[in-house]
Amino acid sequence: MNAAPAPIDRCAHNALTARCEAPAINEMVTAAAHLEEALAADPHDTAAFYTAGHGQHLVPGWIRDNADRIRQLLDQLVAQYPDETAPQADDPGAQDLTPEQAPALNNPALAVACPACDSRPGALCTSHSGTRTRRHDVHRARTAALAATG
Repeated sequence: MNAAPAPIDRCAHNALTARCEAPAINEMVTAAAHLEEALAADPHDTAAFYTAGHGQHLVPGWIRDNADRIRQLLDQLVAQYPDETAPQADDPGAQDLTPEQAPALNNPALAVACPACDSRPGALCTSHSGTRTRRHDVHRARTAALAATG
């Protein structure tokens, strides 16, 4: 049984990243460190790490929905900071796919650049910081950009 850790805004993890430019990211990095510790202690009862053994009632849908929401928000944030070292979908050879291999090649939104991942017009969108092309769809922001042009 563990003693409850310090509140997130006063813990050692927070002190390591307290000078971060984005306070929300700072809090998420701190929360991630706490979650890693809780999962290491008991991956089936992470609340016990914080509640001195009182356990938790998992709500899988709530956990999944919020994890999806966090991923979407992080993707939106990261899209503002493209990884310039990652291969881009519009690099030579990256577009040697057929519409059967990449149905997104038939998507009309490819006519405009993607504001989410910075793919140029005609290039597939990318995910995971530009390391993988999105073969089956495009970002919603790209579809919205196309709608705004017409």
